[in-house]
Amino acid sequence: MKVRYLAVAAALGLATMSAACTAAVPVQTQPTATGAASPGAASPSPAVSRPAEPDPVRATVRPTTRPATAPACHGAVIHRLDASDTGPPWKPLCISVGGVLLVTNLGPEGFSASSWDNVECHYEAGVRECRLLHPGTVKFTIVNASQTRTLTLRIVKASKPHTPAPACLAGGKTFVIDAAEGGPEGWPVCMKTTGIVRVVNLGPEGFQASPAGAVKCYYEGGVRECRFTGPGTVTFTTTHGDSAPRIQKVVAIR
Repeated sequence: MKVRYLAVAAALGLATMSAACTAAVPVQTQPTATGAASPGAASPSPAVSRPAEPDPVRATVRPTTRPATAPACHGAVIHRLDASDTGPPWKPLCISVGGVLLVTNLGPEGFSASSWDNVECHYEAGVRECRLLHPGTVKFTIVNASQTRTLTLRIVKASKPHTPAPACLAGGKTFVIDAAEGGPEGWPVCMKTTGIVRVVNLGPEGFQASPAGAVKCYYEGGVRECRFTGPGTVTFTTTHGDSAPRIQKVVAIR
């Protein structure tokens, strides 16, 4: 009897231990294979598309446009133009004030300018000398028996002092205006601002220089000496006795 009791007790003890061990081991649940996210779970961040990086080579390259180049400007030079020339069209020209356009092989007709305010021309024996007086653009038209040709001339200020000016008197020279001399208006001349304009045979009256302040003049004994105050074109007007006023224009450059 005692032996059966011990066997039953041992069996009950093993069962109790097995239940205790089973309760102590946590049960691991497998994740549910579904497409829906569980409540409270963070949603994955959407993919951010970044702009393409700029090409450093293309970024530094810029299309270049070259500005239209104007003709190079010359100083107070003498430019000769043959009116009988039948070659290619004349290229635009640029000369500073005081220069001369010398037109040859053309009679007294067939010559015109778009403006006579900037130039003054003198004609003799098939040759026309045009002094450039003021800055601006003048278009000359030449018509002869065989053709019509044009020249566009840009006149600029004499910006470079002390440069050769073959169309002008040398520096320090004196230009004489004889007030008693008759005849037509004198052809404009060009000289340096260091030169002197001397007016002779004229009393204290009958003299005018324009613009005012362009020259300073000193008078004594029928002679007047005038010095320039700066570059520019000056008009001298002299009236001798009962004669008509006579005009002489002078372009002064540095």
